[in-house]
Amino acid sequence: MADEPEYYRAEPLPPRDQSARGYGQGKGFGPSGGSSQWGQGWPVSQPVNVNVVGGKSTVLAYVLWFFLGQLGIHKFYLAQPVQGIFYLLLGLIGWATVGILVGWIFLVPLWILMFMDLFVIPVRVAVLNARLARRVGGY
Repeated sequence: MADEPEYYRAEPLPPRDQSARGYGQGKGFGPSGGSSQWGQGWPVSQPVNVNVVGGKSTVLAYVLWFFLGQLGIHKFYLAQPVQGIFYLLLGLIGWATVGILVGWIFLVPLWILMFMDLFVIPVRVAVLNARLARRVGGY
């Protein structure tokens, strides 16, 4: 079963007068301070904010679906190359043979799959962005 998408909520930043110390370093840290080694100290349990840059866009996926969906371009964008090739083959064979009425056998399943994609695209984008956030955040 696929991973459930993670939903993000805004985390407030610490006030400006308090510095956000990821490690319990204190004022006497560093070459001029009391500690002789950088990075000594234990991690303070603070929530980790992961700002994902370069994630997938639901709007772009829908634009690709609308304009180039019969070629499967939206599937390639959503990191599903096998399904993208399947859509591409269905679309090319269907439109190449629609003149002799055989193409409808290929186009009708393609259109049914594209209709299902209307509901699957947001979930797929959320899963990809959650996977990226987990990989970048180190958990």
